[in-house]
Amino acid sequence: MQTEPAEAKRSFQAQAEVAIADPERFIERVFEHFAEHDAEITPIERGSSAAFFLGEVSMQARPNNVLMRVKADDETGLAFMKSLAAHHLIEFVQGERPRFAWTGDGVGLSQFPNFREMTVERVAHVTPHMRRITLSGSDLGRYATHGPHLMLFVPPEDNAMPEWPVPGEDGLPVWPTNDRRPQVRTYTVRSLDLGAGTIDVDFVLHGDHGVGSRWALNARPGDVIGVRGPTGRRRPEADWYLLVGDETALPVIARTLESLPASAKGVAIIEVSDESEQQPMRYDADIQLRWLHRNGAEAGTTSLLVDAVRAVKMPPAETRIHVMAGVEYTAFKAIRRYWRDELHLNKKDVVPVAYWRRGRAEGEADPDDEEN
Repeated sequence: MQTEPAEAKRSFQAQAEVAIADPERFIERVFEHFAEHDAEITPIERGSSAAFFLGEVSMQARPNNVLMRVKADDETGLAFMKSLAAHHLIEFVQGERPRFAWTGDGVGLSQFPNFREMTVERVAHVTPHMRRITLSGSDLGRYATHGPHLMLFVPPEDNAMPEWPVPGEDGLPVWPTNDRRPQVRTYTVRSLDLGAGTIDVDFVLHGDHGVGSRWALNARPGDVIGVRGPTGRRRPEADWYLLVGDETALPVIARTLESLPASAKGVAIIEVSDESEQQPMRYDADIQLRWLHRNGAEAGTTSLLVDAVRAVKMPPAETRIHVMAGVEYTAFKAIRRYWRDELHLNKKDVVPVAYWRRGRAEGEADPDDEEN
């Protein structure tokens, strides 16, 4: 019996031409950067293509310009790829910021496809310095199938009617005026209830310092916040896991532990201020959970996590592994160096991330940080 061929899944595509001097050298620099961040690079005629977890971007050199193409499986992925391509173009171009417009799918959107205005449903303390905010909204299905993170758009404190960024013709956000501009912070979806249309987000409270902590400290049911996501990669399949972090990474470590199959093995190491900040966790995997206590030392000032990582006995070389760390910048550099330069772990198995940097405001970028 002859069967009908399966219907091909539609891909969403867009392109843009940008005037750039020395386009070959420009493309070379951009894709060297993509390769350093573990994108899969494929040479094409007079250019390169890079595959990311949400789609592909390619750039081809033409006389005095670059032809950029992006492709994804849906509008949300396409919007992400447009933004990624535009951001890196502006970062690496020499001289004035070029102006360009995308053509193809996703043109003329008045709102980013993965943006939602959400409302505070509940506020609860998990530990003395961890507050859980439950947000309610619509169309949250992607949070069950995509990455664990989201971006929160925190409106100005004295602005009762928040304004949100909208997509520009180059794919990047067009922001409201400064006094109405929300501030953006990245957090983890701690849990999701599709039936109720809610997500839980855990916030580390460190006084009135930092945009996210201040908002969580004062949040009340009925408050409105902007949310864009999900972002980040999904948890890869492995046989052995090493999960490392301080309070800022505790939500993603907890969610990962709860999602692992019973057959998974490994170690989780979490640093908190003291025993009162430990959280009960239920999971089926054979993971050794180790709590580290600073006992009065300030976050980001000890070597507890770095020392604990170096003491972990790694599994045999043929084991499928996944190791991740969400830590302060100094610990991030030390852990990444140990995993990559001393243990020579495969880059695709290693995800060290600097979630914050001591002495800098939450979310503040440092132009001298080449390793971020």
